[in-house]
Order: sequence, then structure tokens, then C-alpha cells
Amino acid sequence: MSYLRFKKTMTIFSPKYLLVMTPLLLAACSQMPTYEKPKVDMPKVWAESLPKTVQKAQMTEEQWWDSLSGDKVLYRLIEKGRTQNKDIQLAVLRLKQARSYLTQAQSGSYPEFDATAGASRTKSSNQSYPQGQGAEFNNYSLGGLLSYEVDIWGRVSSLKSAAEANLKATEANKDAVDLSISSAIATAYLNLRALDHSVILAEDTVTSRKEALELRKKQLQLGSITPLSVQQAEADLASVEVSLYKLREQRDLQRHALSLLLGESPQKILADSQKPDGEVFKDHKVLSVPVGVPSDLLLRRPDIVAAEQKLIAANANIGVARASLFPSISLTGMFGVQSESLSNLFKDDAFNWNAGANITAPIFDYGKRKANVAISKAEKQAMLITYQDTVKRGFAETLDALTQYHGSQLQLEAQQRQVTALSKSLELAKKRFDAGYSSYLEVLDAQRSLFNAQLSLVNTKLRHYDSLVSLYKAIGGSWSLKS
Repeated sequence: MSYLRFKKTMTIFSPKYLLVMTPLLLAACSQMPTYEKPKVDMPKVWAESLPKTVQKAQMTEEQWWDSLSGDKVLYRLIEKGRTQNKDIQLAVLRLKQARSYLTQAQSGSYPEFDATAGASRTKSSNQSYPQGQGAEFNNYSLGGLLSYEVDIWGRVSSLKSAAEANLKATEANKDAVDLSISSAIATAYLNLRALDHSVILAEDTVTSRKEALELRKKQLQLGSITPLSVQQAEADLASVEVSLYKLREQRDLQRHALSLLLGESPQKILADSQKPDGEVFKDHKVLSVPVGVPSDLLLRRPDIVAAEQKLIAANANIGVARASLFPSISLTGMFGVQSESLSNLFKDDAFNWNAGANITAPIFDYGKRKANVAISKAEKQAMLITYQDTVKRGFAETLDALTQYHGSQLQLEAQQRQVTALSKSLELAKKRFDAGYSSYLEVLDAQRSLFNAQLSLVNTKLRHYDSLVSLYKAIGGSWSLKS
């Protein structure tokens, strides 16, 4: 009969009963405010003059990176950085922590069951009350303890909602780090390629200047020119050599920066790539980027997703704080066996149990719990402002990237025309000098102008490519909308 009474009493502690009753209690008494997605005032389109090349991307992300860089190296470096970069690794660890926090919060929705076991030997005093009752005896016990917090006010469910939102925010933060590292690697690699091309250009120019200097020396020996022309050619050669040394220094520094992003030594940075030739930084075909409509940013950009999830978590924390203002109810149940000897531990009359309910209600806390509610509400308002600011910043960054993309495209076209015109000017200057119609200074001016314009063309190409990387980053780097 004792076992039947225990079974009947412990029915209220069964997981099935608790899982049926808990949703009913939560629906009636949850203190968590209903979350409403903030309204964001965003235009329907980016601009009437949006270039057609940024409307849609008919390629995979890997193909897009390959087209941008002109080789297969960049995407491999991006993939390597996504696994080796230290910031990425830290973001992955934070994501594991967030999943564990969610597991902790979810466990509060279910009863806890702990096993207990004990063995002791006791000698009581004859002089203690009641006197003369001293004895020496053993005590063995084995049992289980069942405990459950009745979530009447939604404290546990609010904690769970906050943990779920924090997990999603952490996932979005990890995506944001991934996006930032990928963009940084692309920018660093393109800059390295631009410097490679500039070094090659400077080396070729040095070679041509040396040939020109030797020619002027021979002309001086023949008496067809004055020593001034030789000295001018010598000075022009030295000027180009200075530019070459500076470019080589910048290239090495850029290689070091890229190796840091990839988490490997500078010596290994481009071990899998061939030495670039003069065409490595050639023009690419016009690339398209899936900008879509402004509202797509709310789905694509991980920083916006993270900001909203933090707002959702802050809203749930209000429910946690509010629930602490009300009494909490805990149900406990203990059952097991206890005996003075091991041989009698599992006999029927060694069975024991206990069931109870505890209510804890706040009386005086000097405003601590109400202050927690106020803190939670203020935190939600702060997260709301952060979310709205993040959306505005994302919209502004995309507009800036579109403007830079369009402007750099026009600058690139003009720069190319300038290089073509200066190349023709140099040829004419050489012909005029050889015919005796002008001094060598005119040739030098034409050479300097062409060399500087060629370097500027490389930098303009780099700015144009960087604008595409910035646009990729600004739209969230996603080639397909996330659900």
C-alpha cells in the first residue's frame, strides 16, 4: 500500500503531466512583452540611375571572386582565411558557448532528476537528549530526487527565448566576422596584385630608361647631343629607380598584412600562385552584384540580423525581470530505500518517499527587483536604437559603395584615355627630338607623364575593384536571400 500511495502522490510530478500543464500556465501568466518587429523607413528602390550591372548576378560567389581577381588564387585564400583566421576561430568558440547557454535555458523547462546514495556509521551520545539512548549503528540509503520549477510567470520560457535570440545573434556575428575577413582578404590580395603590377611596370620603365641613357651616351660621343641631355636621362633613371624601391617595399608590407589575415607565415602566402606577369591586373568584364531592393538588407546583412536578435533577447529579459516580482513555486519529490544494513536495503519495508511544494515570495528587497525591470526596459530601448542605427548605417554604406562603384568606373575610363593619349605624346616627342625640333627635356616630360599616368591607372583599377568588394560587403555578401 505504501508504494501505491507514493505512485498516486508522485503523479503530479510526472513529465507528461507537467508538459501538459506548463503551456496553459505560460499562456495565462507570461510576463514577457509581445515582440513587434520595428518599422524601418526605407525607400523601395536604391536610385533611379542605378547601373544595370548591379541589378543581378548570374554566377556563383566563387565564379564572381575568380572573375574579379582574374585567377583562382583569391577564392582559395578566402576559404583558407575562413578556417585559419584567429577572429573566425574566436567567433566559432563564441557560437559553441551560445549553443551551450541555450541548452542550459531549455533544461529549465523539464524536471530535474538526481540519484543519491549514502553510507555512514554513527555513534550517538548517552548524555544527549534523550539521555541513555546512545547507540552505534550503520545507515545505508539509495534514492532519487525529482525537482521542478512551475513556470507560472514565464521566467523559464523567457530565459529560453533570450538564449535562442542570443544564439541567433551570435550566429549572425560569426557571419559578420566571416564577411569582414573575406572582404579584407580580397582587398589585401587585390592591393598586392596591383603592387605586383606596379613593380613590373617600374622594372620595365627602369630597363627602358637604362637603354635610353646608354643611347644618349653614344649620341654624346658622336657629338649629336650635349652633356645636359645625358645628365637629364641619368636623373630620370634615378627617379624611376626610387619609385621602384618604394613599390617593392610596399609590396612586401602588403604581403605581411595578407599573411596576418590568413593566419600563416609571409613566406607561404603565395606559394601556390605563379609569379604575376604584365597582364595580371588586366581589366575584367563588367561584374554584376545582386543588390536587389533596399529591404533585402534586413535579410542579407549579418550585423542587422544580429542587432534585431539582440533586441528580441532584450525583450525576453524583461519577462525574466518581471517574473521575479511574483512568487515562485517549486515541486520536489524524493523516493528510495534506507536501511541499517545492506542485506535489508531492498526489502519492501525499507522503501521511503517524500513529496512537497515550496513557495518563495519577495517581501522586502529595497527595490532591487523593480530596478532590474527598469534596467531590462532601458536595455531594450538601447537595443532598439542600435537596431535602427545599424539599418541606417547599412543603407548608407550600400549607397556609398554604389556611388564609389559608379564613380570609379567613370574615372577608370578617363584614366585609360589619358594613358593612350600620353603614349602617343611620347612617340611624337621622341620623333621631334630625333628630328632636332625640340630639346630632350620634352621627351623627359612625356616619359614622366606617361609613367605617372600608368601608375595612376593601376591605382584607379584597384579603387574600382575595391568598390566592388565594398559593395559585396555592404549588401551582406549573400548571393541568395536567407530565410
